[in-house]
Amino acid sequence: MAEVSSLPVTDDLLAEIFLLLPTPADLVRASAACVSFRRLVTDRAFLRRFRSLHAAPFLGFLNHNGFHPALPPHTSAPAARAVSLAADFSYSFLPSHDDTWKVRDVRDGRVLLDRTPEDADADAAAEDSSSPVFTELAVCDPLHRRCLQLPPIPDNLAASVEHPQRVEFQPFLVPPPQPDNAEETSFRVIWMAQCKTKLVAFVFSSTTGEWRAVPSQGWADLLAGTGVSTTSSKSPVFFGRQYACGCFYWLMDWREKLLTLDTKTMEFSIADHPPGCRRPPIAIVDAGEGRPGMLSVRENVAGGTFDLYYAIRGQNSNQWQMERIIPLDSGYRYYLRSATERYLLLIRSEQESSSDVECFSLDVKTLQLQSVCKLKHHIQRAHIYTNFPPSLSSHTI
Repeated sequence: MAEVSSLPVTDDLLAEIFLLLPTPADLVRASAACVSFRRLVTDRAFLRRFRSLHAAPFLGFLNHNGFHPALPPHTSAPAARAVSLAADFSYSFLPSHDDTWKVRDVRDGRVLLDRTPEDADADAAAEDSSSPVFTELAVCDPLHRRCLQLPPIPDNLAASVEHPQRVEFQPFLVPPPQPDNAEETSFRVIWMAQCKTKLVAFVFSSTTGEWRAVPSQGWADLLAGTGVSTTSSKSPVFFGRQYACGCFYWLMDWREKLLTLDTKTMEFSIADHPPGCRRPPIAIVDAGEGRPGMLSVRENVAGGTFDLYYAIRGQNSNQWQMERIIPLDSGYRYYLRSATERYLLLIRSEQESSSDVECFSLDVKTLQLQSVCKLKHHIQRAHIYTNFPPSLSSHTI
């Protein structure tokens, strides 16, 4: 019987095989098989490729009480436990650590914190509305215990916010424009200010270490066709920031309109949102093929049940089409508390007055609903934390 010769399995071939593994957990298990597999999997270039092809799993969420990891039987429970043991979500590694720092945004394993400057004179700021007080900002990597305190917005840029009506847009982190090629430690932060004549986005780049100001069109041009009076002394109110497919979105009053900021062009525009998603909060997600999708929790008053209404925007138009209605278990009240491009955080209680709640994650790609944890109190605001297991993660700052 003829012998069958086998070709050697090179590291390059192994790397291509490992890239096809469906989840980070599978890669962790493969890396534990032998020393050579471990060496290949922990190679920085390989990890960069793997992370560019696979979404970071949902590991839990952050709120004012700290980090709440996903617990068994959630599929991310082992990775969540590893992160909770390795990370410092008290941010004690901040050079000026104290209890005044507040979480404002979480993205790509980074946490954006802010606090009111110690030398801020609130009374003087209240008297001089043309000089808003911007808070101190810091971006942290709690898993690797690194941080960067951002420089203040320069006076000449802050002065571009003439007669501000709101500086209440909370600062937020911006995904890299090209994740495949971007330096993993680079990031951007945006802070929005609403003025009498326009919006202004202050943009910080970790690459340059500097802020720049990006103004919108004037209100008359930006709001043309929306039915909003631009001669009124009050400008519209925007709230409920969401991100998907390279754009940030804010709900606009109750007019079924969305303020949009394209992070590639840094241009503002106004778009419609689906008529079926009438009540906030809403979640804007990545529906695939570069299209945003929108989900909202709807109560069926007659039947006392809840469902998720899911609509997707057309490929080459601003028209939204209803994709599906996802029924939720009966006997509970449901609330949407946070969202990313990929995941939703829902909570439910048996009755509206009940303080006991159960938290769930929803994977938009699979529509899989998984229990995260149970709490003895309601949560009004939370930030979803996604990341790779410690053995597969790198410094983000």
